[in-house]
Amino acid sequence: MGTFFKALALVATTAVAIPSPTQADTGDFIIGLGVRAIGNTIIDATQQPTPHVVTAQSQQARSIPRIATQQTVALSRIQLKDVQYRLNLLGYNAGFPDGVAGKRTLRAIGRFQSTLGYVATGRLTQSQLEELYTRTQKKRYQKTQIDQAQPTPAQPPLPQSNPGGYSEAEKATVRIPKENKLALDPKNPPNIYGLITGMRSDETAGFLKTEGYEECVETTGLTICKKATKNLEETVSVSKVGNIIYGLSRTVSFKTAAPRSAVLTKLAEAYPNLTRFKKMTTSSSKTCLEHHTGDGASLLAPAEANPSDPETLLTLTENCRNFFAIDLEGTRNLKSMRITLYDGHPIQLAEEEQTGIFQTKSEAADELKF
Repeated sequence: MGTFFKALALVATTAVAIPSPTQADTGDFIIGLGVRAIGNTIIDATQQPTPHVVTAQSQQARSIPRIATQQTVALSRIQLKDVQYRLNLLGYNAGFPDGVAGKRTLRAIGRFQSTLGYVATGRLTQSQLEELYTRTQKKRYQKTQIDQAQPTPAQPPLPQSNPGGYSEAEKATVRIPKENKLALDPKNPPNIYGLITGMRSDETAGFLKTEGYEECVETTGLTICKKATKNLEETVSVSKVGNIIYGLSRTVSFKTAAPRSAVLTKLAEAYPNLTRFKKMTTSSSKTCLEHHTGDGASLLAPAEANPSDPETLLTLTENCRNFFAIDLEGTRNLKSMRITLYDGHPIQLAEEEQTGIFQTKSEAADELKF
């Protein structure tokens, strides 16, 4: 800019002297030089390169997102619900876990993929899904989108096999995996609409209403919701101690014909591990299997009748540590189906910590004087 003003001053000085006719050519020449100087100065100023400041960030090579080589995983609605839970735990905001791959869920998956260094496609591959499970394994039982669950103690291991084995007739007609390979997946435990044993649930009725249930009754330690459609009548019962779920059951009555094979196909998709056990039932207690296999309703019936009675719940845990079963009524066409999920660990923990119905303090006892 200093050169520009110097040139401008030169032209102004030259313009003050009025040339005579004999000096016209010389004056024109001088004025031409001044104009040319101004033009060159302006051009030089505009063409002068802008100083480039090199920062530490610009010196770092930008990483190019990788393109996943694996095929994407087809997720069932229940599996997608679990993925949404886990994305929410990591802060990716997949929205309310409803098992529907909406725009918010796809964006959340894309952001998670970008974090891993992959191109954001909104569709998870097997390795990306495994990484999601790895990053949320310790958080899965701490907080859920359903009810903002608080941290809960580690669960005991799920049953690994069904004592007793298979009959010879079943071995001859059914493709049966080896006993030592039968196990419930701790990363994807059996659930009912995403609810699992060991989960804290404060708004159970409200959540079940989002699944289409209309009639809900809540008492201390028990929530029962019902719904009816043209072909089905359903009831879901959720048993809790201190708002921690220890028992879940879902009963479905079929009003019209429901082919057993069609229902089994859907069950195998929703419960890939549980359906592989003998009679679709497993427990770490052999006595519990002997008494309740084929009749899972009888296990939780006393607790559902007396959900706030400590003795009833303690008797339940003494007789059966855990129990997971699917019961079907009917041969070719089913009349009903019942899913029973139970784990006595929350009851034992509540007794040890004297919480919920096991609290020993009371206003009546405090008021008593001797």
